[in-house]
Amino acid sequence: MYQVKLTELNYAEGARYLGYGTSTPDSTVMELMRECSAQICETAVPCFVYRIFPLEEEKDRLKLQGTACTLSGTSIREHLNNCHSAVLLCATLSSSIDRLIRKTEIQDMAKAVIMDAMAGVAVEQLCDKAEKMIKEQYEKSKTGYFTWRFGFGYGDLPLEEERMALRLLEAEKQIGVNLNESLIMFPRKTVACVIGISSEKLGAKKRNCLSCNMYERCSFRMRGERCGVS
Repeated sequence: MYQVKLTELNYAEGARYLGYGTSTPDSTVMELMRECSAQICETAVPCFVYRIFPLEEEKDRLKLQGTACTLSGTSIREHLNNCHSAVLLCATLSSSIDRLIRKTEIQDMAKAVIMDAMAGVAVEQLCDKAEKMIKEQYEKSKTGYFTWRFGFGYGDLPLEEERMALRLLEAEKQIGVNLNESLIMFPRKTVACVIGISSEKLGAKKRNCLSCNMYERCSFRMRGERCGVS
């Protein structure tokens, strides 16, 4: 288990999460964003776990060598094309942020919306820091080229396969993350994903709206915007 320190959150990203696009929020909203950022950074216990597994082929799917964990679907196969290994990563802001958001909802619903958006920004910043640390650790012993983070449920990678990934990471024991029967992760501000590793430079690969399982109900797309990952 690794811990990370967050000191300030990205306000531009927070505004985008709130639906402002490239517009600047007014002074009242900006002040609330600053308050939420400070509270989140003070309250969160940002941490992550990861493991690296060699990849092997098993019929029409990829498998993490030495485990029962499979990665099904065309999109993850394309994502990991020419990769010899995969990183399983799970990162969370901790249950303290769930409690903070619930408390804010009781006191001030408008602020709670901003708190939730800024917490979303925080977990992405945590993942960025985690990814940087993983790359630095890996490159101490060998050269590797990494793909971007591919989340379970994205494209046609089944969300059901997240359960085995979390077991392999001992996520509940290590960082308090678990998955309920509806496949919802708790704490809510948690991310689990796959990152490919290749021994050769990888061609440019980009996420796109059409391959996302949120395409039909994406609030960004409905506003004519993009979430920033494509």
